[in-house]
Amino acid sequence: MYFRNPIPNSLPRERLLDAAERAVLETGAGHLTLDAVAKFAGVSKGGLLHHFPSKDALLEAMLERYLKDIETQVAERCAGRGGTLTAIEQFRERVRVLLEQHPERRAAGAALIAASADKPDLMAHCRAEYREVLDELAALPGGFERSALVLLAVDGLLLGELLRLSPYTPEERSRLVKALLKAVDQCGRIQ
Repeated sequence: MYFRNPIPNSLPRERLLDAAERAVLETGAGHLTLDAVAKFAGVSKGGLLHHFPSKDALLEAMLERYLKDIETQVAERCAGRGGTLTAIEQFRERVRVLLEQHPERRAAGAALIAASADKPDLMAHCRAEYREVLDELAALPGGFERSALVLLAVDGLLLGELLRLSPYTPEERSRLVKALLKAVDQCGRIQ
C-alpha cells in the first residue's frame, strides 16, 4: 500500500497527516473523524487537537499538503531535467506527474476534495492554485483554450479512474497518455 512516507515520520504534524491519509484510504473520506485519525496515529485525541484544533483544520492541512506534493514533484522533475525549462516543458512535467501519480495517492487526494467539497472555504485554496495553473497556461504560445482542453482531458481521465468508470484497458490508457503528451507539445505552437 502506498503512503506518503513508508517509514514512520518523526515530525508530529506530518505523522498525523500520514495517519489521516491512511484513515481516508482505509475507511473512506465520509468516515474521517478525529478519533479515527488519533487511533491511526497512535496518539490521544488531545495530541491530535494540539496540531489540528478541528476536523476542518485537518482537512485543510491535508489538502494543502496534497497540492504542495504535486508542485514539489513537478519542480523536482523540472530540476532533474537540468537547465531552464520552457513553459511548455514545465506543463508537460505537470501532466506527467498527474498521470503517473500512484492510484492510491490520487484516491486520497480525490477523497479529500470530496470530503471538503461541501465546505467552500476549504476549497478556496484548491481553486486559487488551479487558477494559477490556468493563468500560466494562458501564456503558452498555443493559447489558453488548447492548454485548458488538455488539462480538462487529464482531469476527466483521472476522475473517470477514481470513480471506477474508466473503460480503458492499460494499453488504451497508455495510448491516451501519449496522445495527451503530444497535445501538450502542440500547446507550445502558435495557433
